[in-house]
Amino acid sequence: MEPIKFEFDGFNKELVAQLSEKIASALSAYEFNGFLLGCTFEDYLSDEGKEMLRKEFQPLLVKSVEEKLGKVANYSKPDIEILVNFNQDLVFFIVHSVYVRGRYRKFSSLPQTKHYCFKCKGKGCEYCNYKGTLSSESVEELIAKHAVPMFDAQQAKLHGAGREDVDVRMLGPGREFVLQIFEPKKRVVDLKELEAKVNKSEAGKIEIFNLEYCTREDVAKIKAKKAKKVYVATVRCDKELSDEDLRKLPGSYEIEQRTPLRVMHRRADIVRKRHAEITDAKLEEKLLKLKILAESGLYIKEFVSGDNGRTKPSISEILETKCECIALDVVDIIE
Repeated sequence: MEPIKFEFDGFNKELVAQLSEKIASALSAYEFNGFLLGCTFEDYLSDEGKEMLRKEFQPLLVKSVEEKLGKVANYSKPDIEILVNFNQDLVFFIVHSVYVRGRYRKFSSLPQTKHYCFKCKGKGCEYCNYKGTLSSESVEELIAKHAVPMFDAQQAKLHGAGREDVDVRMLGPGREFVLQIFEPKKRVVDLKELEAKVNKSEAGKIEIFNLEYCTREDVAKIKAKKAKKVYVATVRCDKELSDEDLRKLPGSYEIEQRTPLRVMHRRADIVRKRHAEITDAKLEEKLLKLKILAESGLYIKEFVSGDNGRTKPSISEILETKCECIALDVVDIIE
């Protein structure tokens, strides 16, 4: 929200009337409950002078703004913050975000959030064909294009409880997320209507459900979750597998996994220790199907391939042949 200019000619009733009128006009298009108002007084004033204005002028301004807006100042949980800066003769506004949590399923090859080019950091270069991104859409963008107009907002950002690879489907109970909606003019919309719009328009790509309003604190909570996941991996092996090969696979594994080569450009090169269990192994049309219960943070594709020896043990090592994960689904999340 852009700041507004005011004319300063002394701390008087005329200034109070001018400021309250301009603030009310600027906020006329916004839905909100409480607001917070503060003043930054001129630097040349003494501390005593500033304190006097805070005690005498600022309460008059707050009361006048309350009357103009028909709202009560709320200093604990305001929807909007108003800062009157007398050094610049400007009024600044902070419109607090709205937060909505829910779950999504993903059925096609999509990044979770806007996939900026790792070479140019979104500026545009030859590698990304000067688009700044490596994908045309994402789960975040598919939801945002419906949520932003409904809330009459500037933009929206998705915060996920972890993330899956671009080409991994997210099935089962879905992945938990919080959608942060920036500078909304509307703070309450019908979330069932938002679900219906997304699910109809983006059918075959994503599905969202269980939407409900939440708070900023929920973002940190979902990001801190370390849930186990159940995967179904479809694996191509260089040799034809026998029943004896299949019997080798089920069991528990303590895995040492060095950062995969494919993510070295954005992850520190460290060794992670993770636990996994293969609960089922079978052949379907000459392809190996594995059901894997894995600790959060395990790279499943590299657990299959071995990543040139960077992941030990691996399916390739156990079967003594080259193995490649050609499809991967998340089918359950165990919290």
